[in-house]
Amino acid sequence: MNLFKLLRSADAERAVPVDSPALLSPLQRLRQRTGSDQAGLFADEEGAFGGAMTLARKWGERHRRGQCGVVVASGGRFDPLIESMATGFSHVPFNDLAAMAAAVDSTTVAVVLEPIQGESVVTPASQAYVQGVAKLCRELNILLIFNEARGTVGQQGGLLCEDMYGVRADIVVLGDHSNRSPRSAALLARGHACTAAIDELSGWVEEPTSVRPSRPVQRAKPQRQAVSSPLMA
Repeated sequence: MNLFKLLRSADAERAVPVDSPALLSPLQRLRQRTGSDQAGLFADEEGAFGGAMTLARKWGERHRRGQCGVVVASGGRFDPLIESMATGFSHVPFNDLAAMAAAVDSTTVAVVLEPIQGESVVTPASQAYVQGVAKLCRELNILLIFNEARGTVGQQGGLLCEDMYGVRADIVVLGDHSNRSPRSAALLARGHACTAAIDELSGWVEEPTSVRPSRPVQRAKPQRQAVSSPLMA
C-alpha cells in the first residue's frame, strides 16, 4: 500500500475552500489525518522501528530510571532489533491478554503490538484484546507501539488499524508495500512519546518533494495584421 497515494486520493475527494492555505505535503497530511504530533520518513521498516525504540528508550530514561523493558506481541519480524535495543525483552503469545498483563512490570516502558498479523493467512487481533492492551498501557503508564509495517494502511475501514479497534497508540510504525521505488516507511509519535525530534533519529530521510518545476511562460506570438491590397479590392 502506497501511503502517499492513499492520502492524495483521500484529499482529492474533499472540496478545497477558496481561502484554503497552501497544500500540505503528503507527510504533513499524514500527520494531520492521524492526529500525530510528529511524523517522519525512513528508508525502510527496520529504520522506522529503530527510531521507535530510540523514542521508547529516551522515555524510559525520564520515567523508568533508564530502564527499557519491552513486551512484544507481534509476528517477531523485528524481535532481534527490539531485543538489541531493550534492557529487558519479553515475547508473549498473540491475542492473550492475561499473558500480556503478567509480562509487564515496573521496568516496562513499551508494549509492541501488531494488530493484524500474517502474510498469506491474515490473523487479526480481537477487539477485546487490543482494547484491553491499550487500557493496560494507560493504567500502568506504558507506551503503546503499533506495528503496521506490513502495509495494512487503509485496508481495515480506516486509515490506521487503531481506527478500527477504537484505540490510540503512542507510536505507530507504517510500511510501504507498494511497487514504487524507492520503498519507504513512516514513523508517527504522539504526546509524551515525542522524546526526540524525528528528523534527528538514525535512519530518518528527508521527504522527497513532489512539486514539479513550472514551465517557462511562453510569450504569445504577435498575430499578423491583414494588409489591404488593390488586387483584393
